[in-house]
Order: sequence, then C-alpha cells, then structure tokens
Amino acid sequence: MIEQAKNQKLKERWALGSLLLNLTLSILKFIFALVTGSLALMAEAIHSFSDLIASIISLISVKLAAKKTKEFPYGLYKVENVAAILIAIFLFFAAYEIIREAFFSQAERSIKHTEIAIAVMFFAMMATFIYSRLELKAAKRLNSPALMADAQHIWADFLSSVIVIGGLIGTYFGYTDLDKYAAVIVALFIFHSGWDIFMRGLKVLLDVSLEKEEIEEIKKIIYRHPAVVDIKHIRGRVAGSFKFLDIELLLHNYGLRETHRIVDEIENQIREEIPNIDSIFIHYEPVRQEGLRIAFLTCENKKIKDFSSAKTILVIDVSKDYQIHEGQPIPVEPKEKDIGNIITKIGVDIVVAKHHPMNFDVRWNLARAGVMVWETEQDDYKEALQEIINSWKEFNKQKEVKR
Repeated sequence: MIEQAKNQKLKERWALGSLLLNLTLSILKFIFALVTGSLALMAEAIHSFSDLIASIISLISVKLAAKKTKEFPYGLYKVENVAAILIAIFLFFAAYEIIREAFFSQAERSIKHTEIAIAVMFFAMMATFIYSRLELKAAKRLNSPALMADAQHIWADFLSSVIVIGGLIGTYFGYTDLDKYAAVIVALFIFHSGWDIFMRGLKVLLDVSLEKEEIEEIKKIIYRHPAVVDIKHIRGRVAGSFKFLDIELLLHNYGLRETHRIVDEIENQIREEIPNIDSIFIHYEPVRQEGLRIAFLTCENKKIKDFSSAKTILVIDVSKDYQIHEGQPIPVEPKEKDIGNIITKIGVDIVVAKHHPMNFDVRWNLARAGVMVWETEQDDYKEALQEIINSWKEFNKQKEVKR
C-alpha cells in the first residue's frame, strides 16, 4: 500500500509537469506568433493548446483513478484508459492539422523575424524532446497508460516542432515548400501512435486479457508450489495501471487451515513477482472428490516400516468402487521430519506405518494436513491395504444404514 501511494504521487507529479510545460509552450508560441506573423508558429500554438487540454485530462484521470468508493468498489482505474483514448483523439486531430497546414493553407507565410521564430521553436523542440523521453520512462516504470499516452502526445509535439523549424529555415532561404513532404511522414507517424494508444485503451475498457507472456509467468509461479496439482483456469484483466486475477486451482487434499495457508502463500508470491496487482481471487478444489489415497512407509522389498526407518513411500489410490491403482515407490531418507514433510505435500488421506512418528512437530503437521496415521502389525503392505479396504467398506455400509 505504501509503494502504491508513492507511485500515485509520482504519476500526479508527472501529469502536473506535463500540464505546466504545455501551458508555457502555448503562451510562448502564441505571443511570438503574433510578434513574427508566422502562421506555422500560430498553428503550433494551437497544437500546444490541444496538448494542454490533453494534459489536463491526464492529470484529472490520474487523480480520479486512485479513488475507491462504495459506488465504485473496484476503483476508477479505467479512467486512465478513457483519458488515453481522448488523448489519442487529440493525436488524430494534431496529425490532421499538420497535413492541413502543409497542403491546404491558402495564407502566405510572411515572417518578420524568422530568427526569433526559429529560436522559439528550437526551445520548444528541446523542451518537448527531453520531457517526453523522461515521462515515457516514468510511465513504463509506473505502468500508467495515461502518462504513456501523454508522453506520446508530447513526442508528437516535438516532431511537429521539427517540421516547423524546417519550414522556417526553408522560408529564411527562400524555399517555402521543404516542410510539406516531411509533414506528411510525421503526420502518419503521429496517426500511428494515436491508433496504438486508442486500441490499447479500448481493449482495456473491453476487459482484454493479460498478455500471454504474463499469464505464463503467473503459471510458473503457481506450479512451483508442491501442493498444486493443476491449474483449471487463469483469467486476468487490466484496469488503468492495475491487474485483476481470477484463478482456479486443483490442490492436493489438505486440512482447511492448511489449504488457506497454501493459497495465501501462492497469492503473496504472485504479488511479489508480478507488478501492479490490485486483487487476486483464488478458488481451489481438492484433486479427488471420492476414494482414498494411502501412503505406505516401506523398505526396498515393500515391507512396512516406521517413520525413522522407511526408505520408500508407496502411494496407492483406491476408487469408490474399490479399484486399486498402485504408483511407483518414492525414495526417501529414513528421517521422521523429511518423511513427514513429503507425506503432507502429496495429498494422502492415510499413512500406514508400524508406529506413529515420535517427533511432536511431525505428528502435529500430519494432523493439520488431515492425514490419518494407521498403525499396523502387518509386514506385507498388501495385507495392510486389505485391512484398510475392509474397514472402509464397513464404514460405508454403516453410513448407508444411517441414511
């Protein structure tokens, strides 16, 4: 929350800086357009005024985006994307103005003080170039679509300044048509930037999914946790600078408290590695709804041992109609804590051993994970398995009688 508040203040500062820059340039260009009589400079003043309006929209949107109310419990993050679309429209207008000024203006370019006009435009060019590059870096770092759109808009102002300077230099040397062809190229570039900003903003408003690469990164984080069997689905969307995730997982069978702890661990890990997460909703299901999963602590010849002497864990699944599926033995070190940790992570219902573990922490963790320790005098795991199945059948019969 502290980092989020800090980023919000940085966004507001950059948006305010953009507003002040465009206000200064608008006034400066308008004054010297009147002094020099340059139509190109007057067009640039109008262009900077459109930038000023865009900056005002950007600042307002950044401030509103941080607000959460009862009416808007998910925040107003998408105001940033609405602002980005509006700025894109201003970019279209700027492209149109450049082409119109280059090819369709009937006014003659009679400039009184060309050197002054060039100096003013050179200052505007340098100011817009430096600020647009710095704001673009900040926008990427803060993941702000409104700041990114504003930076692109200021960059368009820089390009149009280059065109005007070219035209002014051409006028100074008597070549008044040099800027027309360059104007078309820059106008197309501005239109392309506007279209890219417009489409990105529109996609977010329509709840487009997160990028495929980011979804894959989130999957890798989830699968790192040993309790996760599979991911049923991941849905993610963007609103402003922030991301919302909806995840459905299949987990090994654990106790309720342990499962909550696992889900919290997964959520915290995603937040640490993926920036600008607003909320994560994780729904989880046990991997098996019916049947039993039984772990036998055995030695190499599959004779049943205890927690301090077993060298393998043999996992057997028994279906609700008592069909048996035997897995491959898992080699382990004959240490109570190590074996206990593995048992709690492979989603078993019962662990069969000669004795309960002596270590209190191991017994406690098994209980928290909902694992029953079944002591047996049998040496052969098949005989012990039949004991459990017979007991389960008897339990199911009694349950049917009660119904």
